Amino acid sequence: MTEQPPATGTRRRTLLARYWWVGGLAVAAIVAALAAAFASADPDGLDSVAIQQGFEDARQQPGFSIIPGYVVPGLDGTAATIIAGLVGIAIVFAVMVVVGRLLARRRKRTGGPS
Repeated sequence: MTEQPPATGTRRRTLLARYWWVGGLAVAAIVAALAAAFASADPDGLDSVAIQQGFEDARQQPGFSIIPGYVVPGLDGTAATIIAGLVGIAIVFAVMVVVGRLLARRRKRTGGPS
């Protein structure tokens, strides 16, 4: 008996099951772009209180920052916030892929449930 190729519906479901993360990234990118339009330039709660209480100069700067203050060189306003959000999404996605692969490799070595 020869094996028949999978039906179109089955093939589509297989592709969706394998590449569901593409949809998740697209949704995250859309949310980041839409949220950037509503982002306030005013200081957040902690910065606002520091300004009101007069100790905003006492804060310590972080050891490093990938995109400090959501400012991308050459861009300003909403475009800079959108790019900063997309960079953040890409970084989180990359970290999760690495962690997922490490955990999968570990599970495979220990013979855990697949």
